[in-house]
Amino acid sequence: MHESTVSPRADPLGHRKDAPGKASLALMIPAPRTMGIFTLLITVLAFAAGSIRNELVLLLVGTVFLLVLSGCFFAVWVLSFCLRTKVRMASARILSKGIPCETEGAVTFSLGPAYIPRKGGRAQFFRLPGILVRYEMRLVTKDGREIRHIFDPDALEEGVSPFPATLRGAYYGPYDALVVADIPGFFFRAIPLPQDTGPRLLVSPRIPETPISLHIRSGGTLRRREPHFLRTDNFIDHRPYIPGDDPRRLNWKLYGHAGDLFVREGEPEPPPHSHLLILVDTQGDEALYIPSMVFQGVDRLCENALALAIRGIDRGMEVAVGYTGGEIYRGTQGELALALAYPTVAPLSGPEDLPVSEDQGILILALPRLSGIESALDRFLKQRNPYQAVDLVFLYEGPAYDEAAAACVRLYGQKKGVHARRVPLNP
Repeated sequence: MHESTVSPRADPLGHRKDAPGKASLALMIPAPRTMGIFTLLITVLAFAAGSIRNELVLLLVGTVFLLVLSGCFFAVWVLSFCLRTKVRMASARILSKGIPCETEGAVTFSLGPAYIPRKGGRAQFFRLPGILVRYEMRLVTKDGREIRHIFDPDALEEGVSPFPATLRGAYYGPYDALVVADIPGFFFRAIPLPQDTGPRLLVSPRIPETPISLHIRSGGTLRRREPHFLRTDNFIDHRPYIPGDDPRRLNWKLYGHAGDLFVREGEPEPPPHSHLLILVDTQGDEALYIPSMVFQGVDRLCENALALAIRGIDRGMEVAVGYTGGEIYRGTQGELALALAYPTVAPLSGPEDLPVSEDQGILILALPRLSGIESALDRFLKQRNPYQAVDLVFLYEGPAYDEAAAACVRLYGQKKGVHARRVPLNP
């Protein structure tokens, strides 16, 4: 039997209610479920009503329920006690730590070399009639997404159990559990099994079918060798100055009015920069989005960040990615995809910051916001080198957020060196 669930939200800290410890391993006291508490209440009421009204039938009903509850309790307790040593030798391992979202992961289970398999099969857990033995794997991200997978360790095909991984994220699970429970659902006992405290599963974002298309103008000091020209017959339009432009082409009159450096659009652009840093701002405005929309929005940011990273790598650029509250990751296309599993949703007023780097072109993908609270994006723009140009793109989905995105472009576009724009996403 396999039971898998994927939840977008869970306990944000990923704590189990039956947090494991030495005492829980020693006592092995079954915990009552809702059905067990309800049945116990019926038993008490039956005995009370039978005693008051002197009804033999009620007393008999109470006795039957009490016997069933007692049998289930002691069966769960005895089996848990018998398995407490054997289960310490068991091990479960996720076959592939990094997988794309909307695919399947797989966990393998083994009792270890200390147990000799039965003839024609492998070692199995001792069972009692009416008692179930199940393995529970619970993985949780730092922002509360959850994968909960339950399977019968004695009913696996080739010792492997598949589970769905539909939501992007870095999943942690310091404890699995071997669950012993009665079939009616009265009592259960979860025997904790310590696991790796680091991320056990990285579910990378998918590549969108229609990724956004951007012309990156920001830059650092490192460039590719091949020339690149932006040709146009319109000599009235201007573009922001990029390090490497010929200073003789600057429009000083426009600088006197605007306070920023500009060159005419018809001038040849400097070669594309070979180093590009794509930052994902995971902070969401609670005044604009409901929580589920923030989760979906950050996923879309990561998906398009991955598409832009792949496009840059294909063009010979050295691309790095980063996110709010994290560090900068460099590497191959596959390594960047796994790095984009880490970004987690954060409140707009959170203390997390965007990583700062000077010698790279900067592209920031963010969600529109309405609140005037200082965010990680605001702190980043203050801390950066004022001569470093930044491409800032606000991605939004649906006409309801177009006005907020336009307001953000007007606000952040006034900052020196910031080229802000808004891009709608296809539904």
